[in-house]
Amino acid sequence: SFSFCNRCALDFYHITVHMAAKPNHRIQRLSGHVSGSHQSTNDSLRPEPTASSSGAGLKKSYDFIVVGAGSAGCVVASRLTENSKVSVLLIEAGGTNQCFAVRSPFLTCPDLQNSTRDWAFRTVPQALTDNRVSHWPRGKTLGGSSSINYMLYVRGDPRNYDQWSKEYGCEGWSWEEVVPFFKKSENFGSERGMEGLHGKDGPLNVSSMHDGEFAGKEITERFVKTCAVHGVPENPDYNGPVQHGASLSQVTIKNGVRCDTASAFLFKNGAISRPNLTVLTDHVVCRVNLQGKVANGVVLRNIGAKGADQPDTLIHANCEVVVCGGAVGTPQTLMLSGIGPAAHLREVGLDCVVDLPVGDNLQDHLLSHIYYPLKPGYEHLGFYDKSPIDIAKLVAKYAMGTGLGCYSWVTGMSFHRSGVRKEEDGNDLQIHFCPLIGHEQNQATKNFGLHLNEARPINEWGKLPKYGITILPSLVRAQSTGTIRLASADPLAPPIIDPRYLSDENDLKAYVECYKFTRQVCSTGALGEILGPEVIDESIPHPADSWEYMAETLRRRCVTIYHPAGTARMGRKGDSRAVVDPFLKVNGVSGLRVADASIMPDVVSGNTNAPSIMIGEKCADMIKKAWNLE
Repeated sequence: SFSFCNRCALDFYHITVHMAAKPNHRIQRLSGHVSGSHQSTNDSLRPEPTASSSGAGLKKSYDFIVVGAGSAGCVVASRLTENSKVSVLLIEAGGTNQCFAVRSPFLTCPDLQNSTRDWAFRTVPQALTDNRVSHWPRGKTLGGSSSINYMLYVRGDPRNYDQWSKEYGCEGWSWEEVVPFFKKSENFGSERGMEGLHGKDGPLNVSSMHDGEFAGKEITERFVKTCAVHGVPENPDYNGPVQHGASLSQVTIKNGVRCDTASAFLFKNGAISRPNLTVLTDHVVCRVNLQGKVANGVVLRNIGAKGADQPDTLIHANCEVVVCGGAVGTPQTLMLSGIGPAAHLREVGLDCVVDLPVGDNLQDHLLSHIYYPLKPGYEHLGFYDKSPIDIAKLVAKYAMGTGLGCYSWVTGMSFHRSGVRKEEDGNDLQIHFCPLIGHEQNQATKNFGLHLNEARPINEWGKLPKYGITILPSLVRAQSTGTIRLASADPLAPPIIDPRYLSDENDLKAYVECYKFTRQVCSTGALGEILGPEVIDESIPHPADSWEYMAETLRRRCVTIYHPAGTARMGRKGDSRAVVDPFLKVNGVSGLRVADASIMPDVVSGNTNAPSIMIGEKCADMIKKAWNLE
């Protein structure tokens, strides 16, 4: 994580760039909804006023109510209101995201976690990962987690979607059938994408770091070249028909500005100004209102108001309610509504309307931080986060629209298989590559929870070199599954999150294979030429070259990659494990759909923001067809 030892550098950026800039959106408080004038072609980074809502002026009913303005919710609301005859209420618990802290992709990104824009969830202690509590950031702002993530654009392995379709009976969700919805969102700004597989006319800016110039680019290119030596070839487009390979990252960034879904689907395209769209911030949905087994609205609570408590408000939905709260928020909302495991709902004092396995099948991805120094004579290729000179250079280049400050922390990635899972499951291993080392222990403590076993802190903090790399072996098709459960019937109480990391013994076997691969890549070829030996944790009582050392290192250091999924699983009709059908309709309830990562039968092989956006696109398309709104 990134630390500014010289805050003057950031102040310098604000003074030189922002003082003369005029805001490109005017966001106002307008009788209960967020609205704004826009310039859809302007992608420059400029400060924005904040927006909130009192809820005054809300109508009693809307055609569609979308719960959660995150990666999928903004897409659903934007697409539905393309038809001017359709009224939509989009509800977000957080506030606006149109500010420098969100839109800057590098400088402020680590500080978004544990801020007011983060739900800052925590798991229960994980017995097989050193009894640590994992920190789970989830976006609490317009754009949801797309406003606080690291902006990596990864569709997943095509085999994932074919498996959804063939093995799990999710008709309409094969790779060939979902590609058009990925393309529909994209404004792909690189020539490196495979012809015919990327969109150019969508609102979501996507770029390739191949096309940029930044500190660490040569190091990242050496990583890609060395992966090829070990059987993972350079892949010019891992979002094409074959994911296997290594590449510089594709990111949801343009001209040094994060492109979250609120910026893309609400502000940039002018949807925020549509009279048929109401965007309500600072409100939580206490429950979906059910009349029998028909969803006919939602019950709202204003959590942004100061002073006396305000009564909850019922807003009716004339057509449907679409829950887009993510893999944590969606099961919480469904269970609070009486939709979930009957026995558990009774435990917390709730009546069960429909008994479904909501909150089961929780899946996530894991990564671990491994460090290598740059050899003497190669430091100029890297970046040191406590060097005033390096920081000043970064900020100066950023002000000119170039350099590392315009991109993601993760500059390169690779995807391959461990051999532990069957071929149809797709790639189960990913490497995230960062051409620098974060030296701020407090940031790592706050963001990852690595401090929560005080008897075993990260032993090598004092040994970290100034210039080096962080290579992150990542397990992206774990066989371990966990649960989301309610702590109580209080809608503001954080849910109980238990991912049960590494509870399936095959996961650690696969994960160690990824660690082995990182060692091969970092000690040989073009990358090995410029790196010194791995920084070893001497507190681990095993030889550093042993399987036992690698396994223990992974257990002690593994943390979430922020990709929870699967808690409202999609499946064929009659599948007792499924919460929703292939049309994303909640089983046993009329007028209710789910659109977010929670519907994934299995989590995809890679970062989940792009698939969540695709799910939003496909959901909106299915709703339009069902209600003849095209």
